[in-house]
Order: sequence, then structure tokens, then C-alpha cells
Amino acid sequence: MITITNSMRDRIRTHEGCVLEPYEDSLGKLTVGIGHLVKAHERKRYEKGVTITQQEADELFDIDLNRAAAGADELIIKKIGNHDDLPQSVQEVLVEMVFQLGQTGVKQFRNMWASLKDKDGEMAAMHMKDSKWHKQTKNRCEALAKIVATAQWT
Repeated sequence: MITITNSMRDRIRTHEGCVLEPYEDSLGKLTVGIGHLVKAHERKRYEKGVTITQQEADELFDIDLNRAAAGADELIIKKIGNHDDLPQSVQEVLVEMVFQLGQTGVKQFRNMWASLKDKDGEMAAMHMKDSKWHKQTKNRCEALAKIVATAQWT
């Protein structure tokens, strides 16, 4: 299982921000707290105009982060085979990608996964930036791609 570090938590919090009132994200999806995508069954609780507490935002973040780590973990096992073949920093990037894009979205980065399997961080980073994701959240994508490109492989 991927270790959730404080630096990963802090980076995701910084990239996501924290908004205590539900809003529509750049894709028009209802979001609240620290990047929590409001699901259909949650719409009554998190409708526009309702403010949540910081504690509730933090609790949602913990749940979402653990789900993202589990999703990234599953993808790594399927695509790479072993966590030991990826630097911790790259594992953390994959968790953040799953947090933002979902497991299904990250699964579609086929060329990135192939490069990661080959331990080619620079090529994996290039494939990360050659995406619709890069166009939508350029700064975040480039920051994460830089981590992958400069990772120390064993």
C-alpha cells in the first residue's frame, strides 16, 4: 500500500484549495471542501448555498485521499507489478493524479504507464504533459511531471 505522507497531503491541499461552500469546478462538476466531488447521493447535503465546516472538509479529504491511494495502488499493481519498482515520489504523484482525475482517468495514460514500467521518468513526464489534463490544469500537471522527470530510480 502507498504511504500517505504529510508532504503529499500538503501538496494536494495546495493544488486543490479549500472552499467550504459547494461550487462548480472548471468542468461544471459540483465540488466542496478540498476537491471533493459531490456524488449524486450527496447532493442534498452539499447543495449550493450550504456551508460546511473545516472539520467536515478535512474528514472528506481524508476519505478521498485514502480512496485515491487505494486506486493508485491498484493501478500500480496492474500496470507495473510492484511498488518497489517506483520511487516514493512517483507513487505520490500517481495518488494525486487519481485524486484529481479518478482511477479511470489515470488508467488511460497508457504511454505514461509504459514509460514508468521502463523506469523512464523523463518520458513519462512528457506523456503526462501531452494530455487534455495538461490543457485543463497546466500548472499542476507541470509541477507533477517535474517530480516524475527528476525522480531517482533504483
